[in-house]
Amino acid sequence: MTIKTYEENGTTVVAPEGKIDHVTAAEFLNKTTEAAEACSNSLMIDMAGVEYISSAALRAILQINSIMEKRGGLILKNVNNKVMEILRITGIGKYLDIR
Repeated sequence: MTIKTYEENGTTVVAPEGKIDHVTAAEFLNKTTEAAEACSNSLMIDMAGVEYISSAALRAILQINSIMEKRGGLILKNVNNKVMEILRITGIGKYLDIR
């Protein structure tokens, strides 16, 4: 998994690529938490390059969402159908801003 971080129209964007699973979830959480703590606006996770998420990834996303509730909010964008189905089945999708 690779993770890129950049700014887009005043929003910090984290763009992971690959699978976010029990092996990579800690790295994803660490890098995304760093970005969340450094940004003063909303944080966007661009999921275009993510092919799979596990329960460890779901836990990481919820932790990041909790951090960002006190700031500008968390946005997930470009979520593919497979990942969207996981978010829907687990019920987590209804707690997230998915665009």
